[in-house]
Amino acid sequence: MAQKNKVSFSVRIDDELYRKMLVVAQAEGRDENNHLLHLIRTNVAYYERIHGKIDLTRTPRPEKDSDQN
Repeated sequence: MAQKNKVSFSVRIDDELYRKMLVVAQAEGRDENNHLLHLIRTNVAYYERIHGKIDLTRTPRPEKDSDQN
């Protein structure tokens, strides 16, 4: 099975909010990465329910960091 392309990015977040997110992630049995993926997937699914499927052919691809080439 071929692995999908993965994108890595950093997020600037207030320390208090970050620590609260860790508490919620732990309470739901996820590590921080899987919790963020869950939140993103849930948000995208909600958006698509309201606005329809997102057309990725009209969406720019993210720029790759120089260390990911």
